[in-house]
Amino acid sequence: MMDVHALGISYKIKRLKQQLLLLERITGKKESCEDNDQKNAYSGWKGFNALMSIMNKQVDRYQNLQGKINDLCKRMPAYPCCCMKLQHGNNPNSNCGGSTIARPEDGTKTLEQFLEETFQLQRYIVATGQKLIEVQAKIASGFLGNAEDIEKPESFDMERYADIIKTLFREVQRGLEVRISRLIGDLEGTIAFDGFRTSQK
Repeated sequence: MMDVHALGISYKIKRLKQQLLLLERITGKKESCEDNDQKNAYSGWKGFNALMSIMNKQVDRYQNLQGKINDLCKRMPAYPCCCMKLQHGNNPNSNCGGSTIARPEDGTKTLEQFLEETFQLQRYIVATGQKLIEVQAKIASGFLGNAEDIEKPESFDMERYADIIKTLFREVQRGLEVRISRLIGDLEGTIAFDGFRTSQK
């Protein structure tokens, strides 16, 4: 069984990239302006292209964070199986038969190092969430503020499209926050269990 939550985040990141690419194709791109009569329209294009760049950078941040979490899971040989499922799927040779994978004697110290790395990723995710607040505000103003200056099909609803993109951004942000919180919770639980088991010896 694959990690459905992680796959869901990756799917939404992919959808975001597709939506932004589609938006560029629908509206087209203006890189220069030779006619003075088009200056106002070009000003709108410059603002819209700047907004596209901001949104694409935010998507890249999310893709990078998702990749870092995936990489962290790959490097956790002692992590509970629920994390390793993301990497192994239904591979019968994944040694994931029990609730946890056998840990070496210094496993608790290793897990504590992983936990610190996970906390650092959580801080990055929080910072990216703060950045998202700015991005969302620019989407709200940029899409509508430049809508009249952008050539697009009459049936294309810019406001509705903006809402779709804003929703996807929020869902990806929330998905990463939930995923990292689960990893932290599982790691802390495993470390606490190891401590209890050691105290009983």
